[in-house]
Amino acid sequence: MTTPLPPTSNMRASLRRAKAGGERFLGGMMAGATSRRLQVRAFADEWAAANIVAQHGVGPLWVVLGDSTSQGIGATTREAGYVGVVHEVLRRRDAWRVINLSRAGVGVADVLARQLPELAELTDEEPAALVTCIVGAEDVARRLPGTDIALRSMCAAMPRGAVIGTVPLTGPAADAANTVLREEVVKQGLRLADLGAVKSVPTRGREAIRLGDVAHAAWAKIMVAAIDNPAPNSDPTPPEGIPQVAAAADGDV
Repeated sequence: MTTPLPPTSNMRASLRRAKAGGERFLGGMMAGATSRRLQVRAFADEWAAANIVAQHGVGPLWVVLGDSTSQGIGATTREAGYVGVVHEVLRRRDAWRVINLSRAGVGVADVLARQLPELAELTDEEPAALVTCIVGAEDVARRLPGTDIALRSMCAAMPRGAVIGTVPLTGPAADAANTVLREEVVKQGLRLADLGAVKSVPTRGREAIRLGDVAHAAWAKIMVAAIDNPAPNSDPTPPEGIPQVAAAADGDV
């Protein structure tokens, strides 16, 4: 159920969808890096249009933070990304809306400097029912100094009960980052989605993790399980309003 979109918002959403359609068409004709760049732009425009509609809807609100994996990059469609798959599961339970503030190719610094302030503005009058964040692969792949401090700051700024994903890489830097995350989720009353490690070799540039439809579906199952678990060090129903929905039935994902 949605409220009617104001004419200006409806026009903005339509323009974003039209732009995304052109980018998808061109991306299908290109190969390699050019095709991927066009997919990034198309998915960003599709999410921008969907976000406009979601802001005028009713029902529990899920706000997504993070990097290219939360945009669905690598999946055949935006809906086949893990966010799209999880949203479909949640919509079978209630009239869930999703607003996706993630951005492709970014690290923890972007979540701190841009996405968390956007979340605060978005939820100024009413808190989100659910907040999730998967980020850090870029920081680890680039060996950025101070990643541990940035992750601690990010976790401290998250609303209680938020779901945080581990860094899905292997090696000492990823292990150190995940140790920080495991400590902070307990300390801050968050929930952890243990994503394991992506088997493919990460790139050293933008978008360190590249998932296909199968990997996105696997992450969706992990995220649903994390959403359905109570937050550490919190009451069964936190006062901030994170709903404790029933565990997913077989075939939900």
